[in-house]
Amino acid sequence: MDIPEQKAVLPVLKTKKPMVVFYLILFGTAALILYAYRAVHLVSRDWKPRAKWIFRITFLVVSIFVYASTSYIAVNRDDYPRISFARTYSIVGAITLSVTLLGISVFQLLADLVLLGRKIAFKTRKNKNPGQEMTRRTFMNKLALGVGGLMLGSFLWGTTKGKYGWRILTNQLAFENLPPSFDGLKIVQISDLHLGSFNENYEPIREAVEMINELEPDYIFFTGDLVNEKPEEASSWVDVFAQLKAKTDKFAILGNHDYGWGRITDEDRDRNSLGVAEINRKMGFKMLMNEHTILERNGEKIGLVGVENWGFSEQNWFPTRGDYRKSVEGMEEVPFKILLSHDPTHWDHHILNQENVDLTLAGHTHGGQVGISIPGLFELSAAKFFYKRYAGLYKEGKQHLYVNRGLGYLIFPGRVGMPPEITLHVLNRA
Repeated sequence: MDIPEQKAVLPVLKTKKPMVVFYLILFGTAALILYAYRAVHLVSRDWKPRAKWIFRITFLVVSIFVYASTSYIAVNRDDYPRISFARTYSIVGAITLSVTLLGISVFQLLADLVLLGRKIAFKTRKNKNPGQEMTRRTFMNKLALGVGGLMLGSFLWGTTKGKYGWRILTNQLAFENLPPSFDGLKIVQISDLHLGSFNENYEPIREAVEMINELEPDYIFFTGDLVNEKPEEASSWVDVFAQLKAKTDKFAILGNHDYGWGRITDEDRDRNSLGVAEINRKMGFKMLMNEHTILERNGEKIGLVGVENWGFSEQNWFPTRGDYRKSVEGMEEVPFKILLSHDPTHWDHHILNQENVDLTLAGHTHGGQVGISIPGLFELSAAKFFYKRYAGLYKEGKQHLYVNRGLGYLIFPGRVGMPPEITLHVLNRA
């Protein structure tokens, strides 16, 4: 017996893992401050007294202040609004401090291991060059501080300029069954706007809208997450996104956050999703909520299918209402299908090798927001540990999945090495 897609969710797990991780980070950061200070102490020991103590005291004062203040806000987070300066500061400060200290500590540990190895080796033979040991150790200490400075600079840039560093990626795709009239079709995909995070900072988003319009797409597809938790977050943005121009049409689906965030009632989820859908319509998007439509050119047709959110949630905070079978009920036979589905896990669980879908467009992962990305060469992201398919193009047989890295941000208010993305898909006939 087939299980309806919207029922297929992971069981809710009662676990204390999040709190364990929280306290590991809390106490681990304190240990990292002390250990990273070793590099600061060793590098500055030959400096002039004034410079040496200014450097050391500044490191300790700044580190301890950020650690103490962010820890206090984190422990008392219920006393602060979710979107507030205090919450933003606590997230940026805690992550930036931890990553910077970790970078320093890793290389400091390498320096200590090298020193330990050399001491063991020198017990069996006379050290003919005692200055060499100290030179290498000092080099490793300086390298540790250099890496820490690079981490610090990257995160400061990512939380100020990087989150607005829009990147256009062009994705050339070829299909044997694409009708000739659709050869060269240009589709712009955007995803995960999370407008509640921008706090009505309109100008950077207007720049992104202009960049999209300059691409002159035939269609614009928005693959969900207009808001963080409430439709009211997007109300003032209608005029901005109404300026998006497509030669033919604009379509949108809902993402998991468009239903709300946290343990809320089904009635609240319905209210939120209907409110977000209505705002999308005001922006000029046609909504596909477990529905399909037929795109036509010169008498030839392809199918466009849009499902509601489908994905796994350990805490069951988000509904899984996506139903592909329902979406294509009554659909006429077409040679080519495009599916809009917010969460890429839907592709693996219900589309790949199960449904006749040629191209699936998804978002949801944000590419992890933090990582190293060199398009076409190399990419590393924390999202890779949580999602089998987290960013870019994937192909299995004749089926394709593209996961957009998103335009917005959530929780961590920045983009480090993982720029916000506008995707231009160009469909060609093979």
